[in-house]
Amino acid sequence: MKTSTTTETVIIILTLIPFIYLGAIYASIPDEVPMHFNASGEVDRIGSKAELWIMPFVLNAMMYFLFKYLPKLDPKNQIQKMGNKWTYLRMSMTVFMTILSCGIIYISTSGTMNFNASWIYGFTGLLFIVLGNYLPATKPNYFVGIRTPWTLESDLVWRKTHRLGGRLFMICGLLIIASTFIFSDAFTFWILIGTTIAITLISFIYSYQSFKSLSHE
Repeated sequence: MKTSTTTETVIIILTLIPFIYLGAIYASIPDEVPMHFNASGEVDRIGSKAELWIMPFVLNAMMYFLFKYLPKLDPKNQIQKMGNKWTYLRMSMTVFMTILSCGIIYISTSGTMNFNASWIYGFTGLLFIVLGNYLPATKPNYFVGIRTPWTLESDLVWRKTHRLGGRLFMICGLLIIASTFIFSDAFTFWILIGTTIAITLISFIYSYQSFKSLSHE
């Protein structure tokens, strides 16, 4: 699997956008800015503006190197078998992290002490839908996907679990997006947490049951 020079260049540019944005406005930012907001969008920690650099390093730079070099660390080269699906996933995750980084930097530097967090939850719901679309195409590997002892033991269990996981992610993504229009930010936060736990538990149990059913055939 080889990413074209043009695609790689686009990914690099997207990765650098938060750094460029923060660098352009850094001189005008107060020495202390809001650094953390609670589930209701209220500031609960103030910190040095230098901490803002952590955001693009963690969300963008680390994401870039992780997704670029994971296929080379896969001992069975299964990630490479995803082909263009992996490239599209890299691009989708890069766009998501870039928008998230820039949005959080903007909020932290805008002087607000309270903001509407629904856009973050809605955007996370959209990410769930994107991940749900890609999960069924994921090949058995040690790094990406629903990795349980049973999916790693059986290719069939892996495929069945990822088909179910893909549907769960898409359904939960739609639920999260809908909740941003219906409920408060705090309630939507708990819907996000609840659906994430539900996906994890259901996928774990389903993979175990699928493996057990195979062993009895």
